[in-house]
Amino acid sequence: MAVPWAPFVLTISSKLDPAMNSLRDRLSRGPVIGDGGYLIELERRGYVDSGSGRERVGTGRGSGQFTPEVAIENPDALRQLHREFLRAGSQVLQALTFFGTREKLGRAGYGAQVEEINAAAVRLAKEVAGEQALVAGSVSRTQLVEREGTEALGKARDHLAEQIRLLKDAGVDFLLLETFFHLAEMKVALEAAAESGLPVVATMSFRPVISQCSDGHSPAECARVMADMGASAVGANCEQDPPRMLPLLREMRDAVSVPIAAQPAAFRTTDQCHSFTRLPEFPDSLEAIQIPRQAFADFGRIARQEAFGYVGGCCGCNAAYIRVLADAVHSHDG
Repeated sequence: MAVPWAPFVLTISSKLDPAMNSLRDRLSRGPVIGDGGYLIELERRGYVDSGSGRERVGTGRGSGQFTPEVAIENPDALRQLHREFLRAGSQVLQALTFFGTREKLGRAGYGAQVEEINAAAVRLAKEVAGEQALVAGSVSRTQLVEREGTEALGKARDHLAEQIRLLKDAGVDFLLLETFFHLAEMKVALEAAAESGLPVVATMSFRPVISQCSDGHSPAECARVMADMGASAVGANCEQDPPRMLPLLREMRDAVSVPIAAQPAAFRTTDQCHSFTRLPEFPDSLEAIQIPRQAFADFGRIARQEAFGYVGGCCGCNAAYIRVLADAVHSHDG
């Protein structure tokens, strides 16, 4: 088992120690507590569209599905959610720039506001984080590869590189590459990230089962590639609840010598389908498969015991889940 860093219990502080004020420094003393899911939580609060009511998602203004225009249309709602995560114990706040590429925002009718949305999202996160937390720029898949195949990788790289430049200019502390279904697209994102010089946490998402990503690579393979391409921490996010995600995280951990990052979803999956977004409850009946916060408390204890480097939550994970996760990571029992 390749675990070169030792477990370290970090006391939650109201202010970052300047000597630890970088991703790599924090990871060396981890586990670092991330935040939770933004888009589904904001959809529940009435500020984001799930897209399910659209005849054709992505066909013009206001037809997006879980796109981040809330950063400019309802900034107070986003600011409040950041505050909740910070109060719950998050040591990193993600700028709400998920699905923030020009391609995705353009299909939702916001192509002319790409710069404004990305800059506003980072500004809001930095405002709330102050000196208490790092700010990550969230970079997700473009969906081009899903729609057009691997011949679209060149276009995907251009869109990802543009967004990464915008996030760097806005002043993020590091990049969080997340919810990539294809390792091939993750690789072009990592290439663009390397050009920025920013530290990177890279996490794949696996569906419909945890044994391989969409282009056929095992979790171990994905972890090795991401680590070899310079990611400071590698792992998985979204799609699975904590118990379902643990086996693939352990496979990744045993394959690499960099810290493991984990952001599970707060939705129950099935033995046949390990992906909540492939279940009939997605996107508008998710309450029926919501897991209890105790699952995140249990996951926090395991993350501490097994020396995961970065732990947070993804879709369905609100501040209550992060609070019990942080408490478990920082506890001294067992």
